[in-house]
Amino acid sequence: MIRFEGAAKRHPDGTVAVEGLDLEVPAGRTTVLVGPSGCGKTTILRMVNRMVTPTAGRVLLDGADVAGLDAAKLRRGIGYVIQQAGLFPQRRVLDNIATVPYLLGWDRKRARARAAEMLELVGLPPETGRRYPFQLSGGQQQRVGVARALAADPPVLLMDEPFSAVDPVVRAGLQEELLRLQAELHKTVLFVTHDIDEAVRLGDQVVVLRDHGHIAQRADPHTLLTSPADQDVTAFLGPGRGLRGLGLVPATGVELDGLGRADGWELALDAEGRPTGWTGPDGQLQGPAPVFVPARDSLHAALDAAVLSPSGLAVAVDAETGRAVGTVSRAGILGALAAGAAAAGTSTGTSAGTAKVPGGRQP
Repeated sequence: MIRFEGAAKRHPDGTVAVEGLDLEVPAGRTTVLVGPSGCGKTTILRMVNRMVTPTAGRVLLDGADVAGLDAAKLRRGIGYVIQQAGLFPQRRVLDNIATVPYLLGWDRKRARARAAEMLELVGLPPETGRRYPFQLSGGQQQRVGVARALAADPPVLLMDEPFSAVDPVVRAGLQEELLRLQAELHKTVLFVTHDIDEAVRLGDQVVVLRDHGHIAQRADPHTLLTSPADQDVTAFLGPGRGLRGLGLVPATGVELDGLGRADGWELALDAEGRPTGWTGPDGQLQGPAPVFVPARDSLHAALDAAVLSPSGLAVAVDAETGRAVGTVSRAGILGALAAGAAAAGTSTGTSAGTAKVPGGRQP
């Protein structure tokens, strides 16, 4: 657990970066700091690994004041991921990942074996380890950065806008990968972003900051989207809060109808029962049929499929076989959203029932 107790940072010229921060970052969960540029997000993050020294207050890591810990030893026990990955250009990927194990005194064979495991964990093929950073795409470099941060199995992971320098498609894939890894590893993650969509997608707890690191609201994503603390938070969240909420609710709660006709439209299936399109009232086939996977996707993915479907129905398919298992209308999807929101509202804890949907297409 990370705890900030009255933490502040005043620069020698009198500029106040952070003032009197009190915040708890729960163990094993993802806490996202979000807010406008210059509000102190990165300063707060760097207080944890002593890259920034507070001028007042304390930062505690598992009850110990980090100011009393050896800085080098502290940093080796904390994973750190930044923009542009920060890889050593003269080292091959495998040795980049093994950096902290080497610093901890691991022998070369053990460190490289661990690095190879991390490559697999973040979804990169083994041959990637023999390449240099310049031979990788931006998304691959960021995956290597995550692998390096995890190589020594640190309990805490600090991530400073790690996905902001890649294109939207790669960014979505990296976010999905982080959700998958966190579901498996349960690290204490402190994540900085300026993107509210990224914050509500990744965070169990989202902390919206004002200037000087003052907390405007700290809440789970569902509460943040449905009950902003004030007009400033509402303005920061921007339009489309309801649509963002669709991405927080898994599609498992959707009630499916049969595969028959709908207002003159009929679902066409192949010999294996997989949807190929919709046959219209004029007898013409329009395809492919937009689909979603209830076991994996969010309600946002389901609604997207319904909106794109000529029949107005989204087709639910089995994750493994791709066979159609039912259909659902837009009204049915919105009904599932209302039910999911009600369930989330009755939950407790920092996540307040928020569901993360690693495989879903999110807003």
